[in-house]
Amino acid sequence: MIIYMTNKYIRTALLLLSSYFLLLSCEEHLSVDPAGAQTTDTFYETEAQMDQALNGLYGTLKPLPRYLVMMGEFRSDNIWVTVDVKQNDAVDIATFNPDGMLTASTISGCWADYFKTVAACNVFLDKMQEIEFEDADIQTQYIAQARFLRAIAFFDLVRFFGRVPAPTNTLTMDESFQLGQSEDIEVYNDVILPDLLYAVEHLPEVSLDYQGKERGERVKLIAAKGMLGKVYLTMAGFPINDSSKRELAKEQFEDVLQMAAGDHFAPTIDDWNRSWCHENDNRYALFEVQYIMADGMGNPITPISVQQNPGAEWCNTSLVVGTHVYIEKGLQMHFIERDEATGEYKDRRAEGTVNLEEVITEDGEVITSTGNTFYVKFFEHRKKRARYGYSDIDSRLIDRTYWPQNYPWLRLEDVMLMQAECLGNTPKGKELVNKIRLRAGLPELSEEMTDEEYITAVLDERRYELAEEGQRWFDLVRHNIYVETLQRMFREDDTSTNGTYSRFASRVTPERYLFPIPQSQIQVREGLYQQNAGY
Repeated sequence: MIIYMTNKYIRTALLLLSSYFLLLSCEEHLSVDPAGAQTTDTFYETEAQMDQALNGLYGTLKPLPRYLVMMGEFRSDNIWVTVDVKQNDAVDIATFNPDGMLTASTISGCWADYFKTVAACNVFLDKMQEIEFEDADIQTQYIAQARFLRAIAFFDLVRFFGRVPAPTNTLTMDESFQLGQSEDIEVYNDVILPDLLYAVEHLPEVSLDYQGKERGERVKLIAAKGMLGKVYLTMAGFPINDSSKRELAKEQFEDVLQMAAGDHFAPTIDDWNRSWCHENDNRYALFEVQYIMADGMGNPITPISVQQNPGAEWCNTSLVVGTHVYIEKGLQMHFIERDEATGEYKDRRAEGTVNLEEVITEDGEVITSTGNTFYVKFFEHRKKRARYGYSDIDSRLIDRTYWPQNYPWLRLEDVMLMQAECLGNTPKGKELVNKIRLRAGLPELSEEMTDEEYITAVLDERRYELAEEGQRWFDLVRHNIYVETLQRMFREDDTSTNGTYSRFASRVTPERYLFPIPQSQIQVREGLYQQNAGY
């Protein structure tokens, strides 16, 4: 049966079963209702129903990119959040407010929504054991997709929260209230790695459904290898610090680069900029979360990256959500730098990544204004679409929930730069970085670099290429430089008259590489969960 819970017991989102399959179908954009009153015992009986249920698994990913931005960008040095508005989740997260984060709805929502994906995958996998497909290879492929989705959900949960419950089957009510936290290394070794290794072994290069139809929006082998490599590289860094995983990561990344064969790399900067319009969904990225232009079914990143009414020349849709969010000063200055000879941005990704209001001083120096500096990567505004030859969609965007552009969960450039990190200060490593830089209009890396300078250059390139995609915070943690980086940002970027932001530097402490376990979870049952250090 379908079980509904109050917010007080949000932890039992692990028990929400067939309600997940009311979610939007990823490809056909239809509401999926398993015969209304059907229970989980009667729904999972045919290949068509299992295919419908698999669509539902992909549908559970839709809210997750919002957390990658709110918790993976706002907490990093990519975004500057002002405190001149009412205290809210964005301010608490960005300024490391330990008390505010305990009850922040964004953090509790992150926990609940990721565990919805886990629970839906567990139900699907349990039911898969009870039926038999006509084509056993297709059935195995469906299982591999579900295990991939479960793995990436647990991967983010561990990176956000550290020790989390790790169920791999459907739980009863009593079981859910007995299940405690697993150590992060246990979640990696017992769930994430086995799931991804299974996906790598059983996913094809092209995903097919039970009718033999190609499903380009579903995960395939190249994405599974890329994510497995990313997990290995993460485990090689802080806090796991298992250096043996670096070679394993390198092997997976090399396979991805050979499989890609240029198909996933936008050849020119104009192609790269066009890729951030929905007409290019599923064209370049290795795996994407699917969105459409419909009520509540659009990309949730757009309103939290723009954070204001930008004006009719941009769009007529209200995007105000009550937080003043800007691009961090150092990142602004990188993107605003112009070529003296051509007058173009030195980093030509600027136009597709950010909006920067420029001010030219009396001595000709170009600086950014203190106002409208925001991300446009996930903002399909009128000017962008006109610049790249696409029709105006403004009249079809009813409100902030309609933005149709997909979110790239994994891109080839991400893999290239991770492999460059694995290869180190070598010609092959620099070749991967330079391919991205040259497309952006930047010069190649110097041949004379120390190893430290090289790693800094790779991390900087990841910052420029993957800005707003929820990667920066995890990079800082993996290299264990989050404390010094964020403390420096608060101190050096503080322009307040009373040192407000400089004081926030003391909140950035070594143990706060994790977010707190939501207070609503701690209170479900006394003693079941232990709160993370620093909260």
